[in-house]
Amino acid sequence: MEQQIKELIPFLHQPALEIRAIALHHLVPYTPNGNQYRYILLEQKQTICKDIKALCREDPVTAHDALRCLINLSSDPTVQDELDDQDFIKYICLLITNAKSVLADLACMLLSNMTKNESACVKLIQAKTEPMEGLSKSTRMLDHLVEAFHKGYKKDYNPEAEYHFLASVFSNISGLRLGRVYMIESSEADQLPPLTKLQIFTEDPSIIRRGGVITVLKNCCFETREHTKLLEVDQINALPFILLPLCGNEEYDMDEFEQFPEEIQLLDDDKTREKDTLLRAMLVEAVILLTSTQFGREYLRKKQVYRVIQKLHAQESDEEIKEKCISVVDMLIRDEAGPEISEIKEDEEEDEDMVIEEIA
Repeated sequence: MEQQIKELIPFLHQPALEIRAIALHHLVPYTPNGNQYRYILLEQKQTICKDIKALCREDPVTAHDALRCLINLSSDPTVQDELDDQDFIKYICLLITNAKSVLADLACMLLSNMTKNESACVKLIQAKTEPMEGLSKSTRMLDHLVEAFHKGYKKDYNPEAEYHFLASVFSNISGLRLGRVYMIESSEADQLPPLTKLQIFTEDPSIIRRGGVITVLKNCCFETREHTKLLEVDQINALPFILLPLCGNEEYDMDEFEQFPEEIQLLDDDKTREKDTLLRAMLVEAVILLTSTQFGREYLRKKQVYRVIQKLHAQESDEEIKEKCISVVDMLIRDEAGPEISEIKEDEEEDEDMVIEEIA
């Protein structure tokens, strides 16, 4: 079998497209991580990636196989390096933003892997394009991707695409300060920060979509100089979208309830918290980051965030998240000038074991 695979590889750059397409189709099964023959393809990654990138530009059937190959192979960092190509990045983005593309979701998956490479992230952040009617007037490629993600919800932009994996692309980009600045600054095209178009999906049924967006939100909270813009209602107003997944259907005292962000004042009786432990942890970590500035602490106190975290702690089963809750409460309950706090009691109806005590 090894020899057969090695004999197939040269056919990927034969002049006849039909021969190249057949060779490609027969190589697809050997590309997933864990396949015992995958190493053969990785050993010749330079030649293979060059040939398969070219096949991505052919007819949809051939391009489908090419994208599948690259998605599988690009879980390897060395292949990500081979795909760090400005022209190819732009082509993949055009596959994504074309409203009639049947390959848009596969292209999103590939771009997600490609942007695990920091250099590819920078290229994407800096990439330019032409305005596209029905999508965006912007000349910035990332703006087009954000619009496709936002407008494409429930296949409203492209009936063949859901764009969930763009959330992973944005997550990767927000790992760089350049990407966080992009998310927070207003777009020249519509004067709206891109983050405002993403944060509304923190409770989306797709864990890929909401998970990527939650990661972006948390990463943006690292930008302490932007906490005012992130929190103010007339600017990005990120707090409700961080808190909503952490809220259950508990009842609150009316005087406290009225101070909550408006978006969490009218929750349904069947409201449930985020089920994924990792995502709950990331949301609490975002709150912790917001407490790192005085403005953030004061704003969170004013909005009674302490009460939401207190309720979360009372119901949380994960010990690490419970510890994070204590960290939040420790920052919010104490006076700025006075660190002395003994304990924070739960509601009277709560079990005495569910008391959040300060860690000295």
